[in-house]
Amino acid sequence: MFAALFSLTVTLYAAILLFFILGLFSTRESRTENQPFVSIVIPARNEKDHIENILQDVTHQTYPVDYYEIIVVDDESSDITSNLVNAFSQRYPNVKPMSSQEGSPHLKNKKRALDVGIRASKGEIVLVTDADCRVTSRWVETMVSYFTPDVGFAIGHSQVDSNETLNQQIEALDYLMLSAAARSTAQLGVPFACTGQNLAYRRAAFDEVGGFSSFADSLGGDDNFLLQAVRRKTSWEIVAALDPNSFVKTVPCNSRSEFVSQRIRWASDSLYFREANPLFFFVIVTTFLANLFPVVFVIGLIFGLDSLSPLINGLAVKFFAEGFMMAKATRLFNNRDLRKAFVSWFLFQIPYIVYMGLTTLTGKSTTWGGRQS
Repeated sequence: MFAALFSLTVTLYAAILLFFILGLFSTRESRTENQPFVSIVIPARNEKDHIENILQDVTHQTYPVDYYEIIVVDDESSDITSNLVNAFSQRYPNVKPMSSQEGSPHLKNKKRALDVGIRASKGEIVLVTDADCRVTSRWVETMVSYFTPDVGFAIGHSQVDSNETLNQQIEALDYLMLSAAARSTAQLGVPFACTGQNLAYRRAAFDEVGGFSSFADSLGGDDNFLLQAVRRKTSWEIVAALDPNSFVKTVPCNSRSEFVSQRIRWASDSLYFREANPLFFFVIVTTFLANLFPVVFVIGLIFGLDSLSPLINGLAVKFFAEGFMMAKATRLFNNRDLRKAFVSWFLFQIPYIVYMGLTTLTGKSTTWGGRQS
């Protein structure tokens, strides 16, 4: 019975990955040359090592300087982040420092800082990235070009900037697989996820769904929950930005434990999707079970199961399905060098996804930006 359930779960999981792979072959996109006023909103908490880099990037864009503003919201930093931002604002009039302390006390974590910036913004389009990211000189121009009249939300691609160590390669490949799935589902018309490291939406769409108010108490949600709210509550189209000039790079985690902690934060509100997007929730549960069953199977072997065949067969199906998606994603995003980390990633993700899922289900508290939640 257990072997049959494992086989069924892995088969469903492989079918899901095939669905993602098919979406990665889609290159459909519509672009516009319109140049509306844009507001770039960057939340920053203790980012003294990175804030000057991202400000250097966003103040040197191909987009007309009179057509965009840069709102940097200091989120209760205890370092010199705010001083560095203020110094930039003296040199660049379109850089506007703000503080999350001006925001609603009902909004948690990053959402409060973002809300402050968005509410103060003047742009028709809001562009969001993180303070530890780097963007191309054509980032604004390219992301804005996806806002044809019916588009209200554009999902950007983000990738880890360094892959020198095995840990960084595993993290970069893991992130690439997640980003590939986000791009694929958007291209297929059923957007599942996005990242706040590279996101754009119409201010009108944000206001139409009430901003972050419907999920104010959630740990995260400034990206994925907002995406689902726009998908469910509005008629705006949601698209993926395919042009490499729109891609963003982010710094890797400092350690494997920090990486796992980050993923736990991202997964902390997974139960929200039961109602917000049942199909996505089914994918989350299936992914968890496809990684849980091998762990349980190994434990069972220790305590008396006498057949390895179901485990070997199931892992083989999982390995080849994930391998095909990895091959397509690394080719699509020109990250073929990450292929050498696939076996290590494959072995690491099984216990990490199980641990992440169990931690999420038990409601264990975690930290976000140094704050306990």
